[in-house]
Order: sequence, then structure tokens, then C-alpha cells
Amino acid sequence: MPRSNQYFILFLLFAILLYPYTVAEGADIHDNAGTRAMTFLKIGVGAKAISMGESQVADANDLYASYWNPAGLVRVQRPQLGLMHNEWFEGINHQFIGFVQPLGSAGTLGGSLIYLSFGELDKRDETGKELGTFRPYDMALILSYARRFTSALSLGVNAKWVREKIDTESAQVVAFDIGGLYAVPNSSLSLGFNAQHLGTKAKFVEESFSLPVNIKVGAAYKLLEDAFTIAADVNRPSDNDLTVGLGMAFTASELIHLRTGYKYKIGGNDLGTESGLTGGVGFTIEGFQIDYAFVSFGKLGPVHRFSLISNF
Repeated sequence: MPRSNQYFILFLLFAILLYPYTVAEGADIHDNAGTRAMTFLKIGVGAKAISMGESQVADANDLYASYWNPAGLVRVQRPQLGLMHNEWFEGINHQFIGFVQPLGSAGTLGGSLIYLSFGELDKRDETGKELGTFRPYDMALILSYARRFTSALSLGVNAKWVREKIDTESAQVVAFDIGGLYAVPNSSLSLGFNAQHLGTKAKFVEESFSLPVNIKVGAAYKLLEDAFTIAADVNRPSDNDLTVGLGMAFTASELIHLRTGYKYKIGGNDLGTESGLTGGVGFTIEGFQIDYAFVSFGKLGPVHRFSLISNF
């Protein structure tokens, strides 16, 4: 048996072994909704990925792969610096900054920071009396490493230090992501896998909460000499229903990239069918990649995301 196939079988066995753990965590899924800590970890990064319905586990190929599938970092050919700004609802801001450095045959190394700010909130006691203000926030520092083991199989891992602060109380945890990427030989098909947010419990005061573990699997297929991409992801979160993401991307020229997608939660999207719609556009200008994503949240309205990649 070719060595690449042996690695792939090991990769599949690893995925199978991890899956029952996530299903057990996700039993009575509706009861688990809202019971996890550090839920900001579920918010994706990178406008390209978001505009394709978050279907990136097999298509990730830039520094934002550190979130969708760290194994995808092996596809980065040059050092990259990335920035993202996400203007959320009610003054909530979601920021990302990251850097990735290819190391040749030694693999790819990256580092990133995710920061979610809730702005300034009023602080009151149990009687409603004002006690000033406070600024809650969530933060994750991430170290990523990926390596190609064969021409077909790549593996990647994230080590994350995560902190959540609410007024005077805070919690810190260490978590990991483990991803795999398999490019089917003599084909334009790629398969991806990512086990996200595996780690210790977060303790606030006297009570401990589990992390929002998620198992992500998917595929991506390229057509028209790689100008057109079709991608699909399936997510099995520990605190909600199964979700499916579908996306398409078309490179109209070396300058313009058009994208669209849809993310659907089994049983129906909470904010209506239209809330799963996504779309966006990207521009490649010399060494820069500028991306925009539009995300519909149904009755709550749209959210706009912008991200930037600089190649060195």
C-alpha cells in the first residue's frame, strides 16, 4: 500500500476516534445551547471564508486557515500578514491579526490574536443602582504549526490561550485545534478535517463550563483550471444542531474574485431562511488581497466584514 494512503487511513481513524467524543458532548443538543464558555471562538475569521458560507475546511489556503483548518497553512508560499475587522451588533467589535511564515520542508509556523470587545456597559447592583461602567472582552492568542507529510497529506495544530473577562471576574483556558488536509492524487478534489476548541474547562467563580467543541469535515473541488471552486463543510458542534455550509468562488480575473454561499442549521435557521445567505468580493492588488463579506442575519439585518492579507 502506498505510504500516502497509509497516512490517509491513519487520518480517517483519528477522525473516527474523535467523533464519538463530540457526539457525546452534543447529546440533548438543545439543552446544551448557551451552556458553553468562550463562545466567541465559534465566530469565524477572514472575509473570504465567511462569504463562502464558512465552507473552508478543505479549501483554506491563506493565513486564515489557522482558524478553519491549520493544515491548510502548508499552502501558503510566502510570509503573510493578515488583518480583519468585523463590525458586529450593538457596538460589538471582532478583530483579528495574524502572521504566518513558511519554513520550507520544516513546515509552516504562524501566530495570531483574536479579540472581541463588547464596548462600555453600565454596571448596576441587584436593586438597579448604577455603579459605573465596565468593559468585558474575549481574547485568544494562537500559535499554529502545519507540515506536509506526503504530497497528498498535511496535518496542522493550534495551541490557544483563551481568556474571557466580565467585570471583575475572568477565566483562562488552554485549548487545541487539530486539522488534516488530503489532496486526492490525480484529482482536483481536497478533503479536510478539523477538531476545534479541545481543551480544559473554564471556571468562573465557583462553576466550570466546557468549551464549544466542534468537529468540522468537508470537501472542495476546483474546475476551469482552478478558476472555479465548489466547497462544502459539515459542522458537529457540542452546543447546537448540525450545520452545513456551501460555497462557491470564481476568479473572474487575476484581480477580481467573486464569492457566494449559504450556511444552514439542520432544523432551520433561527433567524429565518435568508439569515444563512453570504456573499462577497475580493481584490488582488500587487502583494495585497482585500476581501469583503456580506452576511445576512435575517431580522437582525446584515453584518459586513473586511479583511486584508499582505504578502511579503
